[in-house]
Amino acid sequence: MDVIVIGAGAAGLAAAARLALAHRVVVLEAGPRLGGRIFTHSLPALASFPLELGAELIHGSRVVTRALATQAGLTTLPVDRLGNLRWGRPARPLAHLPEDERAMIDGLWADYDALRDAVLAADCSLERWLRGRGWDGAALDAADVLLAQTCCARLDRLSALDLQREMHVDHSGGLEHGEARLAQGYSTLLAWLARGLDVRLGAPVHTVVRTARGVRVHSAAGVFAADACLVTASVAALQRGLIAFQPALTAHKRDAIAAMRMEPGSKLFYRFRERLWPADLTYMAGPGLAARWWTPGYGRAQAEPVITAYVTADRARALDALGGGDAEIVLGHGLRDLAALLGETPARLEDARVTSHLQAWARAPWVGGAYVHVPPGAADARLALAAPEAGGLFFAGEATAHDTNPQTVHGAIESGWRAAAEISAWGAAG
Repeated sequence: MDVIVIGAGAAGLAAAARLALAHRVVVLEAGPRLGGRIFTHSLPALASFPLELGAELIHGSRVVTRALATQAGLTTLPVDRLGNLRWGRPARPLAHLPEDERAMIDGLWADYDALRDAVLAADCSLERWLRGRGWDGAALDAADVLLAQTCCARLDRLSALDLQREMHVDHSGGLEHGEARLAQGYSTLLAWLARGLDVRLGAPVHTVVRTARGVRVHSAAGVFAADACLVTASVAALQRGLIAFQPALTAHKRDAIAAMRMEPGSKLFYRFRERLWPADLTYMAGPGLAARWWTPGYGRAQAEPVITAYVTADRARALDALGGGDAEIVLGHGLRDLAALLGETPARLEDARVTSHLQAWARAPWVGGAYVHVPPGAADARLALAAPEAGGLFFAGEATAHDTNPQTVHGAIESGWRAAAEISAWGAAG
């Protein structure tokens, strides 16, 4: 059986590697590199170690990315973010916060966890769920930073039923059991998955045609014929109609694509002449546009003093628009937010800054944002997007990860494996 995979991100490469064991597979990637929203970059002016411009963390102790990293001979660097959270302006360890503020954060986590076993009469937003638990004002502002921004969403735009579904199928083992980074960078894992595969870079697909004789895929690299096609393109690309489907996708599929939300996500990187934060800093957050920060060099010997902000959803949209999108204006605003979190003056940080870098994923061609969330009332959208279409058309990607954790690399990989199994079963039955 011949299979065409559209997209050489984690889902596409994971599926292709499985399918290539028994079938002929071609992977068509629109961009000039592997990885999609995984992008390990060597920026010598910033750091001597690999920096993750996109996906960065292995979320939990039992996820498949850990096992694959071991198979690939890669090294993981443990990092405790949530257990080492610093909060506020200036950001302080939770144990050093006023009692009422510490109780607020602990209570928000507890009520978020309580969603797992709640009986919901109907879908609602995470904001409405938390209001029903007695939270308002500053507590909801904190929840927007600590809970919603992690999901690349606003608090009032997150489906409680979708979050509950993920809690029930969580594959992470719980973040309290340990997150990690890949010392060599995530792109090395993608290159390992791609070994031996026929991957065509710079080959954006513009039309997928299903006929009685199979699938024909029209791309910048030519027309490819196959028995089946797997689509792992981003939801933003599908919403913009960058790929035309003939015949059209079913109304159920189109409705699922339209319902999903893929918001902006931007990462800001700063290198300083000296470390201006505690040596054990792994994660801090507080008010502001650039609200969440971590240290990508944590756990590395003699790492340069580099710190990263990850900004999503409305905050990223507002930040990206500053100065008409001028990178230096955006980075200057981020520097001021960082100064407030560190309890320093912007002038001191500006004087100590060696260089900085902005990665705005909303502007990346064929990507169009960070990752997908599901709004209230559309909790079945992930399952609908994952469902195969007649004529040998299949779908994968983190947005389809309904039986694992979406918005993660391991969720994307597992969605690719699911789709590969569906394709193989379909071929055997046909």
